[in-house]
Amino acid sequence: MTIEEWLAGRIGYDTLGPQAGQVVHVLIRAPQFATYSSAREVAERAGVNVSTVVRTAQQLGFEGWTDLRKELRDHYLDSIAAGDSGPPPRPADAAGRTLRQDAANITTLTTGENLQAIRDTAAAIRSARRTVVIGSGSGAGPAHILGHLGTIMGHDIQLALGSATAQAVQVTRLGKGDCLLVLNVWRLTRALRGLTRLGREQGATVCVLTDLRSSPLAEDAHHVVVTPTEGVQGTASLTAMVAAVQAILGELTDAESSRTAGRVQQAWNDLDLMDDQP
Repeated sequence: MTIEEWLAGRIGYDTLGPQAGQVVHVLIRAPQFATYSSAREVAERAGVNVSTVVRTAQQLGFEGWTDLRKELRDHYLDSIAAGDSGPPPRPADAAGRTLRQDAANITTLTTGENLQAIRDTAAAIRSARRTVVIGSGSGAGPAHILGHLGTIMGHDIQLALGSATAQAVQVTRLGKGDCLLVLNVWRLTRALRGLTRLGREQGATVCVLTDLRSSPLAEDAHHVVVTPTEGVQGTASLTAMVAAVQAILGELTDAESSRTAGRVQQAWNDLDLMDDQP
């Protein structure tokens, strides 16, 4: 029995309202996320308030979110044990649905609060003596883009994406006037949480890109950009986070950065490094 079938068989399922339906949608599309998340995190992902999550659980016959989550976890783990944890059948027009979802994620990203946080993050990088970028898992992809292009533009950006011990070495070198940029998608590791706190204690300006406004990383951040990561089949999409990185780079672009990037390009040509040169 799939999670969708299990939920559809619950008493009260047929009478759920639109907002409760959004909660159920999250449980079906992102069961792994829901099995370890708080009611607050599920509410944020569903675009509803916490009380709606609790009421949805009660309408489905549970005492509250905790009880629903426990049974959801049992069903999710059973599906893994039975070998049914693979991706669901590909939906019709998967490519189109994916692109439309990513477009919606970018639209959701462009709130006034996020745009201001993006500008503030760029300002922190621009004024910093040194910027260290840390992340784990899926967050490493957008981090590489920021580090590579930001360095070409002339900023001292150092990627620290290896082991937690190596990351700690980089973060301990930060101080007042430096910047720590943290990227987190999906689950939060203890190491990333601790390193973010350490960066704040070192006096660095801490900027966080995350997919949850309720992320514990926000407690130590000066600036937080919340990037939607909804995919079409329960997997995280990084499109909005990459867009946020591109927006930060856009804010960093000026005459000096363009000249610096031009010198880098000329050096590549002088060294005959590229195969596409005239």
